[in-house]
Amino acid sequence: MDVRKAAASDIEAIVDLAERNRKKIQKFQPTFWRKHAESAAMTRLFFTRLLSEPGTFFLVAAEGVQFLGFLIARKFPAPPVFDPGGDTYLIDDFCVIEPHYWLTIGEALLSHASTLIHEHGAAQILVTCADRDLAKTEVLRRSELTIASSWWTKPLK
Repeated sequence: MDVRKAAASDIEAIVDLAERNRKKIQKFQPTFWRKHAESAAMTRLFFTRLLSEPGTFFLVAAEGVQFLGFLIARKFPAPPVFDPGGDTYLIDDFCVIEPHYWLTIGEALLSHASTLIHEHGAAQILVTCADRDLAKTEVLRRSELTIASSWWTKPLK
């Protein structure tokens, strides 16, 4: 397996995986995670822009020609009342092709990104994870991440 910087030729596979993930997490919280009808087109444009955005680490995992997962880490400002001691990177887009790949592919992507981010002097990473995404949660725990905050939601319709 190879973890490398994403390329323009990876975008379609990344968008497809992101869309599959959106359909999955939408089942967990149908209002909060409701997939927009145009999400694939919006994602394609956004991810293409991120390929060259400074302060962003956009990684893919592949084995030969098989695409296995991706991770995007972007510099994220800490609230002004907190001082984590350096930059924070938010890992919001982070997916693997099948849940059983979290403990291998997911861990490899997270480890690689953490090393790159640390080498750039950052103090911490933040990783988003849907509450009921148990396989992803397990790799975060095994990678020694801890829960810093929870978002609680209630649909008002």
